[in-house]
Amino acid sequence: MTEPDRDGAADGLAALPIDPDLDPAEDADAAGRTVAPAVDVFGARRRRRPRLRGRVLAAVFAGGFVGGLARYAITAAWPTPGAGVPWATFAVNTAGAFALALLLVLVTEVWRPTTYVRPLFGTGFLGAFTTFSAVVTTTDQLAARGAAGTAAFYLVISMFAGLAAASFGLVTGRAVAASRHRNRQPTAGRP
Repeated sequence: MTEPDRDGAADGLAALPIDPDLDPAEDADAAGRTVAPAVDVFGARRRRRPRLRGRVLAAVFAGGFVGGLARYAITAAWPTPGAGVPWATFAVNTAGAFALALLLVLVTEVWRPTTYVRPLFGTGFLGAFTTFSAVVTTTDQLAARGAAGTAAFYLVISMFAGLAAASFGLVTGRAVAASRHRNRQPTAGRP
């Protein structure tokens, strides 16, 4: 087990920002450190809204544009039969669950903190690529067409496949992080 540093966190994680998309005052507030509250002219505490940064919004937009196009291309190339299971949406959502979980671990445990990776790939690309609301809409449409059994099957396999894919993404990401950590540690017997 690693020794906590002077801030009380193991491996110096206290130095990492909670969310690199936030400004330092918001980071400090989220970490539980003391931040002077903003007050209005009457001394009442003002609610602080997060700042929207143009470049971060542009990253979300660009990622969302490409993710939406990718999803459209896959669903157009793999059409759903009338009352059948929409396998294209199922595959997109399952792949997206895996990719989002993997990205989460890589961003927090492997890569250096950055402002644009999560907005571009997580919120933007994967947010537009995956269509989790389509699961419910498709289930409703299948049930309305009289294919209640297919609707229930699709809903259940979508939930379990998404959870399994996300779990596999987390495990894969943590294996990558552990491998990188092992490769950085000096081994006994080496100068």
